[in-house]
Amino acid sequence: MGMCHGIFVTGTDTGVGKTVVSSALARKLVLMRCSVGVMKPVETGVQSESADQTDAGRLMAAAGARDALDLVCPYRFRVPLAPFAAAGAEGRCITMQGILRPYAQLAERHGCMVVEGAGGLLVPMGQDWSMRDLIVRLGLSVLLVGRAGLGGINHALLTLECLRREGITVLALVLNETAPSNTSVEQEQIASTVSLLQATADVPVLGPLPYQVRLDDDWPGTIEELAGSRLIMDLAEQVWRATAGSAGSPIQDQGL
Repeated sequence: MGMCHGIFVTGTDTGVGKTVVSSALARKLVLMRCSVGVMKPVETGVQSESADQTDAGRLMAAAGARDALDLVCPYRFRVPLAPFAAAGAEGRCITMQGILRPYAQLAERHGCMVVEGAGGLLVPMGQDWSMRDLIVRLGLSVLLVGRAGLGGINHALLTLECLRREGITVLALVLNETAPSNTSVEQEQIASTVSLLQATADVPVLGPLPYQVRLDDDWPGTIEELAGSRLIMDLAEQVWRATAGSAGSPIQDQGL
């Protein structure tokens, strides 16, 4: 598309923390005075009318976005299924152009885009295309979020292999603790996962991002705190450098 200014956040699975990382990253980029646009092309399981209970709404809040929700999240479905199945349940169809068009509008307005996927890399979006195909069409580098702990190694390496097959650039793999590690065995599993992936992933491996105990009770406060963490600060710097190199400086003109 010729609009390679931003990052696509995908995950090794659903529920691994894509929205947490995407929101904290968007918030930090805003604090760095970047003009940030956010997008959640497809969201399923949208049961609440309250924006702060949806991934798209939380992304918009983190970025302070004033863009229309229909641009940020053009496809929203009530049933909590994979995108293709959720669309079918409502007699609808997700099209590539239905995502590329709003993305182009947002990319024209903002110097840096943070796009969050749904589910994992190969989740079906249509009859013959997946989330990976969307990433290729957008031409964005990927930030991969994976689960720290048991099972995280295989999922991460499989996803990285799928990304490499399409020549997709991976900025980093962020490992996230999705549950509290209360035992020494769980802590050892996390440490082992991080160590082995650092040795085998062939991309920068960051984390683990600690389990966020206040996330459900205070989402905005937790995201604000994470935006100030060293991990998110380093990620934002990398995204900023990649963005500035491909599309000019994303810094807003504030007379500085």
